[in-house]
Amino acid sequence: MIQSSIVHSLPILMGILLAALAIACLVVSSYLRRRSGLPSGEVVYDDASGRAGEPLISRSYRLSGKPDYLLEDGDEDLIPVEVKSGSAPRGGRPYRSHLLQLAVYFLLVEDVLQRPAPYGLIRYRDRTIRVTNTNELREELFLVIAEMRAAQLKSQARRSHNQPHRCASCSLAYTCGERLA
Repeated sequence: MIQSSIVHSLPILMGILLAALAIACLVVSSYLRRRSGLPSGEVVYDDASGRAGEPLISRSYRLSGKPDYLLEDGDEDLIPVEVKSGSAPRGGRPYRSHLLQLAVYFLLVEDVLQRPAPYGLIRYRDRTIRVTNTNELREELFLVIAEMRAAQLKSQARRSHNQPHRCASCSLAYTCGERLA
């Protein structure tokens, strides 16, 4: 008789256990999302988790890039997110190179995916900085691209730092004649 009641209670106990597990997963997922600094919205592109996303390639601008994340904010907009391992700059404004990297992603989202990218996020270890996609930022990006292409044509592109740890992790180190590490 006792054995029979246990057998009849087993499906109920399994249902309760599965419901508790589902609630625990939701709580952990919510905690990880808040801790990541990412806003709400569906992640539609993910290159940061180790599942390499396909690069966004613009033939018209001759640029390519792989944002860490693209979030869909509920409208037609896509929000590029770049995750950095270091702390945010003290002045509260992102480093210029990080701004320009996000500007490339704005351009790629608009050109390749044909979707608006009104702003992007740079997620530093200690905080997230929102960057608006402005005409001024786009103009600065085009100037830098023009300078880079001109230097490339003249074969005068030079290493611009004295940090061996950056050279050691550079994807082009194997071809660099100015390698520090």
